[in-house]
Amino acid sequence: MASITITGQTIANWFGNTTGIQIRVFVNSSFTANGGSHHPMTVQSNPASLGTFLAAVADCTVSGTNLTIPSILLDSTTDSVDNPNASYSAVLFDTNSGKQIQSFGTYSTFTVTPTPTTTTWGNIFALGSDV
Repeated sequence: MASITITGQTIANWFGNTTGIQIRVFVNSSFTANGGSHHPMTVQSNPASLGTFLAAVADCTVSGTNLTIPSILLDSTTDSVDNPNASYSAVLFDTNSGKQIQSFGTYSTFTVTPTPTTTTWGNIFALGSDV
């Protein structure tokens, strides 16, 4: 199984919320990871009810005007045993209001390759997607 670490990212000039911010990663179509873990499709229209259907949730921090997104771990999608076209989407979410702040990333969807096992958001989006 290829579990990929996406390293933390600091976004400068953040003028949004200062508390209660999360990055939430959704599965756009169900897939089984190469190691056998099943990832059911997430329904983004009702984030409050998603529970375990999120691929990842991590609390972000704000210091001054810098928003820091911590490292997260995702299973690779491109080597899936049943759906190598599977993809993720990421959003910044406000836990105080229970609403999405904005989509996160250059593309609305993205895939994760099995190598390298540690990468950055910049590398993820440099690969392109919107599959």
